[in-house]
Amino acid sequence: MAFTFTASSTGSTLQTANVSIVVSPASGVLSATNMLPGDTVTAVINVSNTGDVDEYYFVTADWKPSGSSTASLAALLADNLNVSVTASPGSTIYTGKLSGLIDQPASPGHALALSTGNEDVTFTFHLPSTVGNAVQNIDITLDFIFVATA
Repeated sequence: MAFTFTASSTGSTLQTANVSIVVSPASGVLSATNMLPGDTVTAVINVSNTGDVDEYYFVTADWKPSGSSTASLAALLADNLNVSVTASPGSTIYTGKLSGLIDQPASPGHALALSTGNEDVTFTFHLPSTVGNAVQNIDITLDFIFVATA
């Protein structure tokens, strides 16, 4: 014997939201030349919630070889360069190798409430003193990618 169950939902609504972030400055936030083992450099990007709901965002570092460096040399540098990404006030988004800075932090992302409005995200890069000459004269170009979700 078969049973049939039916339910109705009345008064349901579906609405859309505007999910949007703006980063500032949009380019040129970091220029580090002649880094030596043990050196640290920092860059700060402001992230603003310009949507109309509370949002989450993820950060990715898109790096590639620059100048005469090859892709494999750029990968060597990205695997040896430590990066710490924090959002004010003191919330850690990522700590690890540059090569691992992909869609961080883990899901659901880093919260940026509409009421907060904006926050500074600090990128601190450290070239360990233990790398020796392995990464000497390697150049990379780096883009920071921010993706917002609700």
